[in-house]
Amino acid sequence: MRDEVMHKPYRVVIVTLDAHAAGPALRVSSRLAPDFPGLDVQVFAAAEWSESPEALVHAQEAVAKGDIVIANLLFLEEHVKAILPAMQARRDNCDAMLGVIADADVVKLTRMGDLDMSKPASGAMALLKKLRGSSKASADSGAKQMKTLRRLPKILKLIPGKAQDLRAWFLSMQYWLGGSDDNVEQMIRFLIGRYADRADWHGAAADLPIEYPDVGLYHPDLPDHHIVTDLADLPNIMRPTATVGLLMLRSYILASDCAHYDAVIRAFEEKGIRVIP
Repeated sequence: MRDEVMHKPYRVVIVTLDAHAAGPALRVSSRLAPDFPGLDVQVFAAAEWSESPEALVHAQEAVAKGDIVIANLLFLEEHVKAILPAMQARRDNCDAMLGVIADADVVKLTRMGDLDMSKPASGAMALLKKLRGSSKASADSGAKQMKTLRRLPKILKLIPGKAQDLRAWFLSMQYWLGGSDDNVEQMIRFLIGRYADRADWHGAAADLPIEYPDVGLYHPDLPDHHIVTDLADLPNIMRPTATVGLLMLRSYILASDCAHYDAVIRAFEEKGIRVIP
């Protein structure tokens, strides 16, 4: 019986907005395999569903069998309506379900240990609402929210009981927002070690999320797609004919999905133009 459990597939299903986030999850599967035999990590992109009904069906079927289900960056009504019934049907039969950085109906499906976000806010959840403050946006509201996000797991670590599951939810959000291969791997290790219904996996070690700059600089010649903050760390072009600034999405850089950015940077540089990405 024990051998059957060890070899039974264990499915971590991630439903997100687009395919660039799939890269880290799929690449780290080989790193996770030796420690978690039978682990199957699947990622589904909601952006594909309108053009490929088959892709939606595959996502719904995967959610229906998922042991840990993670949904994030789902805000469009068409995406939420498409996957919500499958998530609702699976919620009480999986080890954990997380809705992070998503529509309120998705977040309410979160169930992690003693944390059930479908229930009225009390205790730690009531504290969370106070910490979030005003919902009105301001010029620095994004930076303040990120600062709060990083502080909360440290605060919640000191509060026993349900707060530890709320801390796990915030840590999961931090892992995903810093969505490099390393952070996605540690997120999966963390969730499996805490919530998987497998005694031999309980307490699996996981590193805390690596923090990357919210705003920084990038260049394809930097090692391992690092983000730097000092202009002097970027390669220089002698006597450039011009200098251009290139705005990019941080999540693509962290996910190493930046071939399109690299091509643009190289094309400018071939013409003697310095690029500040």
